[in-house]
Amino acid sequence: CFHLADWDNELVCYKELSDDLTCTWLPVPSAPNMINYTVFLKWDRIPKLFQRNTSSSSITIERKNLYMKRSASIWIAVNYAHDSCVKGKNISVTPSKAGKCLTPSNINAHQITNQLMIKWDLPATPTPYELRYREALTEPTWWTLVPVESNAVNVTISNLNALSSYIVQLRCIAKDGLHCVCIWSKEILVPHKLTNKPRISYNATTEISPGRRNVLLKWEV
Repeated sequence: CFHLADWDNELVCYKELSDDLTCTWLPVPSAPNMINYTVFLKWDRIPKLFQRNTSSSSITIERKNLYMKRSASIWIAVNYAHDSCVKGKNISVTPSKAGKCLTPSNINAHQITNQLMIKWDLPATPTPYELRYREALTEPTWWTLVPVESNAVNVTISNLNALSSYIVQLRCIAKDGLHCVCIWSKEILVPHKLTNKPRISYNATTEISPGRRNVLLKWEV
């Protein structure tokens, strides 16, 4: 099984409300829709290799299969029909220290000409954060990282393409003494502003009941 260099699967494993361990990752690029992944756990000083198969890009490993205070090396592999095998990078996880960190909430973002403006609410215990963004294109583009100060609640990114939409994510930065796992927030799509007034191509109004109307608009940009 060989390492696939262009598969940055962003594998991460963490606990939430229970002691079960959840692992998530990004799919293999250019893979068929139906593909089977194998999750491997190699525990420190335990010869037997733990593995589970799944067709999704996440899996939950039950508490009964975990050694809470032992470190485990975890990786994902993919087996293709022609007997070839590829694997992603290894990560090291100790379940007892793998609780999910608190993350900023109410993340809002909008674009003004060539600037992205992002703001959020801090959790109870603020830590250093990092933000990343990329253009929202059909083919994935590279992320750009932006450091964020510990107590900051907003950031402005300048010199962007005013005609492009962007995707933004935010997470804490793991550091010594922080016994939890930093997870990227959900992707936030920030659409670009229209530079030209749209032309209304269709306009239909239907009365539903007294005081209520159904309006259908179609437009061209």
